[in-house]
Order: sequence, then structure tokens, then C-alpha cells
Amino acid sequence: MEAFALAGYLALFTPALLGAAPIERFVRQRRADADEGGRAALDALGRASFYLIQLKSRVTPKMLSVKDMASGENLSLFDEDIPDAVLGAYVATWLAPLPDGRFVALGPLTPLDAGALAEGLTFVRPGAGMSNPRRCAAAVYRHVMRHDGLRIEGLNLFPEDLLEELAEVAEEEEYDDLDRLAFAFAATKKGDEPEAALIREARKLAAARHLFQALTRNAISRQHGRGDFAEAFSRISFIMMETLDRRAAAGSGDEDRSFESMAAEIDRAIAENYLPREARALFDELRRRVMASRRATADKGPGDAELARVLQRIQALRAKTVEQGCTEQEALASAKKVAELLDRYGLSLGEVEMRDQACEGVGVDTGRQRRAPIDECIPTIALFCDCKMWMETGVSGAIRYVFFGLPADVEAAHYLYDLIVVTFATETARFKNEDMTIASSARRVSTRSFQIGLAHGIGDKLKSLKVERDAANRLSTGRDLVPMKASVIEDELEKLGLSFHAKSQNRKRSVAPDAYHAGRAAGRKFEPRRGVEAA
Repeated sequence: MEAFALAGYLALFTPALLGAAPIERFVRQRRADADEGGRAALDALGRASFYLIQLKSRVTPKMLSVKDMASGENLSLFDEDIPDAVLGAYVATWLAPLPDGRFVALGPLTPLDAGALAEGLTFVRPGAGMSNPRRCAAAVYRHVMRHDGLRIEGLNLFPEDLLEELAEVAEEEEYDDLDRLAFAFAATKKGDEPEAALIREARKLAAARHLFQALTRNAISRQHGRGDFAEAFSRISFIMMETLDRRAAAGSGDEDRSFESMAAEIDRAIAENYLPREARALFDELRRRVMASRRATADKGPGDAELARVLQRIQALRAKTVEQGCTEQEALASAKKVAELLDRYGLSLGEVEMRDQACEGVGVDTGRQRRAPIDECIPTIALFCDCKMWMETGVSGAIRYVFFGLPADVEAAHYLYDLIVVTFATETARFKNEDMTIASSARRVSTRSFQIGLAHGIGDKLKSLKVERDAANRLSTGRDLVPMKASVIEDELEKLGLSFHAKSQNRKRSVAPDAYHAGRAAGRKFEPRRGVEAA
């Protein structure tokens, strides 16, 4: 029972590999609703640390003088239950500092014999105190359990009923979302697939820190003979890895979350004794399964040769426009050509073939931390290309957009975005040259107003073209690609386990009317009359 108590307190104060310690999460969750006294107690709890102390003398009925073995300082410990018979003993414990400078002990008081004390003092640096309290605690507790440490009544000898009560409380409070999900998976009948709701929860939890926790708990469960829970954590880990792999393919996130990156992170954690070695073996096994599943999906994708030809045509159009510069008329001509390619290819597929395609995504990094007028074109590009889109904030704080859908549609959306970037540069430069007589301060307002109008004009034109396209396709073939594609994309999007939040765009902005209308007119002039020949 003592082993569980020591391990429990160590776990409370040990941060997850990529996150906060459970005690820190507890403090954050409770602090907002606490009164002044409660907040002071929570703050003390958050500053608690591991100490090696010697019980020196009783100062008052409720106060002991103890010596900090790391710093040599004398501390005042608030405790009325420690018997005077144990004074002089060396003890390992967690202490929380109170506002008045006194301390209160948290959890077990572990008596230390000479060997255990020597083990703890290896973490003390002369003049610098304890170098790593959490690792010191782990080393001391490990020594105590391996060498059957001291048992002193009043310190670590308690009535059995009290120990059982503490264990029950610890079991109830230590379960987190990952544990509860594992219990649900373990309750699933062997051979049956888990409920869809459980799989969705596992996908939502998909993150490197949760994956590392699941890998670790798989190893711990096996060590304690709980094969059912080990298997549950293994299944959850697989779902997380598959979800992370799908997110990478979708272009979501600008942080390196590749399997190679995570493997290197696991190796570092194992070297520092944060993860068990078994975690890497399970990770490698699950990675092989994820890669095999990915290959199987790719192999059954229909029309690979035709899809490759469509992608090549789009890339050839890019070479004629994006890489050489283009006007708004040339940009729209390219957009119409892309639309024709997409519709021709889409209509050539049956519903089963379309559903067999694996959705992809591409992330577009803007390099900006603030929105710009061109951003208003993003939803229209996604609509025009039958994609889903969302906005993310990168690690650096920069805005990035993700287009997600069928491969040819995503390639087309990426191309049109690049095309509109070039068009913005071309048309803005032309407007500035025509507006040279305006003062510089007014020119900035005028230029931004022009760009806002240009974005609205391009959006209007692409929307009208989209309506015309869809109507023409329905009339000529009797098929409507839009709902069919939307259904496929929604099913695949759910497998990413992402949570989306709608942002209101109802912002009122002051614009220079003449410049705005000039920009909108430029956008609406999109006509394919100059044309771009098929590549």
C-alpha cells in the first residue's frame, strides 16, 4: 500500500512529457471559483516541492523546527500530529510554503535510513540546493521500496482502514480522460469494434503528449498483469497515431509532428527515464500498422493515371500564370480552365470510386499575424473547388489556412490561392501607379480600400461561376457532384478529430468609396476573353 501512496504523490507532481503536472492542472481548474482563502491554499499547493528534512524540535504544540538538508536552513513546519518520539529522524516529504513563511507537509512522511538519505543527497549541489526535486523523489522512493526502508509509528505506520480510505480517494481522483477512455475500450467485447463515440473521443485526444501517456500506460498495465487495459491503451494509441498521420496529410499544423520527430522525442524521453523502453517498441509496431493501412488505402484509389494527368495540367497552368505573373482576366481564364478539368474528372468517377479516394489537404502559410483583404477570398476558393477550409494559428503566431478535400480539388484550391496572390500584387501595383497624385497617408487607406473591393469582386465572380458550373453539370449529366463530394469530405474530416470554432466576420470597416469600387469593378471584370490555352 505504501508503494501506491509514494507513486501516487510522485505522479501528482510530475509533469506529462509535453504538458503540466496533474497538481498544476488541479490548481488552475479550481482557482477561478475559489474564495480568497481558497486561492491562497491553491497557490501554496502549486509551489509545493520535494524536501529532505531532519525533524529537530517542537517549538509549539502545533509547530516543529526542521532542517532542510539541501540548503542547511531551519524551517518551521506546521504539524501537531508528529510524535515527539521521532524527533531527530530524517524524512522525505513534499512541503507547501504558506504566506507567513511556514510550511505544511503534503502526503506521506517517509523516514530515511543512511542509505536512502545518501541517495537523496546525490541531488544536492553545494551552494545551489537540490538540482531536480522530482527526480530526487523518484530516486529516494525507489531506494526505499527496494531496500525495505524504515517503518516508524506516527510517520509511515497507520491503521489499515485509514490506508484503504486514502487509496480509494486516490483511485477516484487520479483517473483522467485517457484512463476513463481506456476503461470504456476494455469493456468492449473481445472481437467487437469499439463504439463510434469512443473512436471519436480517441481522435479528439490525439496529440503527442497523450500518445506518449498511452504508450507508457500500456507498459505499466502489462507489468501489473492487466492485459485488458494494456490492449485498450494499445488500441487508443493506434487510433491516435492514425489520426495524427491523417492530420499531417491534411496539412494541418505547422509543427513537425511526423512519426520520425515523435520517435526521436520518445528516444530522448527514454534516455532521461521519463518513458519506459517498451514505449518505443509499441510505437514502432503501431507505426508499421498505420503505414500498412495508408498503403492499402492508396492502392485501392481509382483512376490513378487520370488523376495524375489532371494534377499535371493544373501544375502546367501554374507555370503559365503564377510563376510568370498575370492580370485578373488571365487569372479568371485559368480558374475556368481548372474548373473544367475538375468537373470532367469528377464526372468520370462513380460514387464508389469517389468514396474510395483518400482526402488530402494543403496548408498555406501567410507569414502574417493579422488578417489582410486577400484572406476574404479563401472561403470562396474553397467553395469554388468543392473543398473545406479552416484557419489555424501557427507556432510562430502566423495565420495559416488549410484546404481539405479530394486530391485534384485541393491541388486546384492551392493553385487558385497562389494565382490570386499574384493577381493582388499585379492589380495593386497598377492601382498605385494610377494614384500617384494622392498623399502617402491617404494612399495607404486608398490602397487597402482597393484591395478590399478587389477581394469582394473576385469573390462575387467566382461564386457566380460556381453557380453556373453546377447548373450546367446537372443539366448535361443529371448528376450533382457537390453533395456527393461534401459527404465524402465530411466523413474524412471527422477522422481528423479536430474541433472547429466559428469566428464572426461581421466587421465594419471604413473604406475610401472610390478606391473600393475601383477594386470591386476590377474583380468583377474577370472574363476569360484573353484565355489561357490548355497546357
